[in-house]
Amino acid sequence: MQGIEPKIHSNLTKRMEYYRFLLKKTDDSNIHSCDAIAKASELCELYEDYLDNKKKLEKSIKSYREYHTNLRKLLTLKIRDLRKKTKQH
Repeated sequence: MQGIEPKIHSNLTKRMEYYRFLLKKTDDSNIHSCDAIAKASELCELYEDYLDNKKKLEKSIKSYREYHTNLRKLLTLKIRDLRKKTKQH
């Protein structure tokens, strides 16, 4: 699974800040600029949502691996015990 690279997101965020800076400097109240700023805010919210989901997924994967490892160890012990019992009979 491929994730969102923080570098790509921060580059776009920096570019958006520069755009805002230029807008303030020129006092241009272009309709498209408001749309771009709104979309940038929405993008930041989506990125935060992505980071939250990524943390949840990482936690879930970690829990699964721990459970899997513990179950595998338990089964290995149980299988050994059964093999010993079958060899004795």
